[in-house]
Amino acid sequence: MRSNNSGVTAAILGRRGLALVAAAGTVAGSVLLGAVPAYANATTKTVASDGDTVTFNTSDSSRKVSGNVSFTISRDGNWEIDADARNGNLIGRNAHWICDLTLGSSDLRKSTGTKWVPGKKTRSLNAAAYEPFIQVSFDALVATGQADCDIVVG
Repeated sequence: MRSNNSGVTAAILGRRGLALVAAAGTVAGSVLLGAVPAYANATTKTVASDGDTVTFNTSDSSRKVSGNVSFTISRDGNWEIDADARNGNLIGRNAHWICDLTLGSSDLRKSTGTKWVPGKKTRSLNAAAYEPFIQVSFDALVATGQADCDIVVG
């Protein structure tokens, strides 16, 4: 065996180098797969004719799981997420929706519970509750509030 400049034989460097490259590739691959972003479509904002509710609608997909969501806020401070998740995979996946309501620098996050979605099936995901911030800030939310909803898989 011949030595390279570091004094390590080429055969040893080859085995160790291969093991190091394989380990680094596994770590990098798992980090990349764990950080697959969901790309949400544009959210539409609809104010009811009576002005007492605002509904944000959008769709999203991540890792072959997709769906539609309606995030509704009411003048009385109640909110509701009404969504579905369609799993395009053969194997089941856990999924939930997260909706971020933004008013200026204030951000309020609401979500559905996580639900198992079998392969090639669709499931409904819903959540609702009362939030004082929505009641206090409702008129400002109607005027300038924004929402972004994302499906989360895993």
